[in-house]
Amino acid sequence: MLLVSSCKKTFLDQVPYNSVAATSALKSDADLNGAMNGVYGSMRSTNLYGRAFVMKGELMSDNCFLTTANSGRYLSFNQYNAINADGDVNGMWAAAYSTIKNANLIINSNVATNDNVSQLKAEALVARALMHFELVRNFASPYTVDPSKPGIPIVTGFDQNALPPRNTIKEVYTQVLADLTAAAGMVKYTIGGTMTFNSTGGTRTLNSSYVTKYAISAILARVYQSMGDWANAKTAALDVVNNGGFTLTASSGFLAYWANANPRTDKVETIFEIASDANSNNGNNSIYGMFLPQASPYNGVYGDVLANASLYNIYSATDIRKSLISVGPRAGQASTAYICRKYTNNTTDYDDSKVIRYADVLLILAEAYYNTNDIANANLTLNKVAQQRDPSFIGWTDVGTQALENILTERRKELAFEGQRFWDLFRLQRSFTKVIDQDVPQNNFVVTPTNTHLIFPIPLTEINVNTTIVQNPGY
Repeated sequence: MLLVSSCKKTFLDQVPYNSVAATSALKSDADLNGAMNGVYGSMRSTNLYGRAFVMKGELMSDNCFLTTANSGRYLSFNQYNAINADGDVNGMWAAAYSTIKNANLIINSNVATNDNVSQLKAEALVARALMHFELVRNFASPYTVDPSKPGIPIVTGFDQNALPPRNTIKEVYTQVLADLTAAAGMVKYTIGGTMTFNSTGGTRTLNSSYVTKYAISAILARVYQSMGDWANAKTAALDVVNNGGFTLTASSGFLAYWANANPRTDKVETIFEIASDANSNNGNNSIYGMFLPQASPYNGVYGDVLANASLYNIYSATDIRKSLISVGPRAGQASTAYICRKYTNNTTDYDDSKVIRYADVLLILAEAYYNTNDIANANLTLNKVAQQRDPSFIGWTDVGTQALENILTERRKELAFEGQRFWDLFRLQRSFTKVIDQDVPQNNFVVTPTNTHLIFPIPLTEINVNTTIVQNPGY
């Protein structure tokens, strides 16, 4: 006892001799690059951008439904009946916070600063911001309804004993904006640039699968759109439009754009995406597996998710985007099946998951113009997308509230199957008809802004261990 009492507290706090703290293991720019590659890999999870985010945005909207003969995946998304023990919901929560943990290791590391370190920490800040943003959208009310309501826990460092409570929605968005703003001040590269690591001499070419300068502005525009902050949404979107050098692909090249499985350096369409390739992919659990049936000519896996006829019918015959929807049949679906063909790479290479594209930025800008009472520029910007996709279209010219409806229609057409439709309906508090069975219309139901299941429950696994956290109403 005398021996123990004479020991200093520091003896008990020694770093274990047989392990190295993660932040201490990051000692060079090359180390940070390897860690950041791991962050991108975690964002590829099927619980995040690798599949679930897209499935949520389509199945919980008026775009898509699960065919009756399905593999049992995402039933709760389709039927609006998630419970607090739902595996897909729990998986999203856990994967997002795991990604945040990995990003924090980079952000909080003590590597001597140079341009490479600044760039990589900026990328990690964006990853952390994106995960907090996606979490607060999925597990809390829209910012525009009441930002003082409970959001999700903000986590900016590692503490295995922490039991973080839910911050308010406003606090979460404030953190997201702070991370993105800090990243914008630290980022050093645009698409096409090359990094050379001082510690190893290795290089890395910045393509669309990495966070670069104008990707941050594009993501800021989306966050401000979600907040209804239209002045700042316009400023961020204009930064991309005026300075980023991105272009829309021509109508004649649109199908080839989606058939391309590789990240881009030419600034055509893709601003930021989560990459997959022959070595790093989700295999049959990639996004294509949910959309493409097995039977030729589809060569998919499950083919559970079909487009609603209402989506297919809003495209004109000359709109190239209509060509990305094949008309069935699909086994187990009695009526005509409308099959998404945006994701068809499923052999030696796999489709990347688009986080944000140039067309989306233009559509955000059009909506920002509308909400800042500049209808002329709203229509001008909207028609840049609409007429590029459909050269026969004479263009939108409406004023008043119809101008907004046109913007939302173009967003639905352009971003179909990319997981964005639900969020337009959610942030604008729109009611819509959820198709459960296209062959049995009486099974369909109207989703209103008061529906409890628009917001996911806090997972039971979190509730069981975190005594400070509160559940969402109705769960």
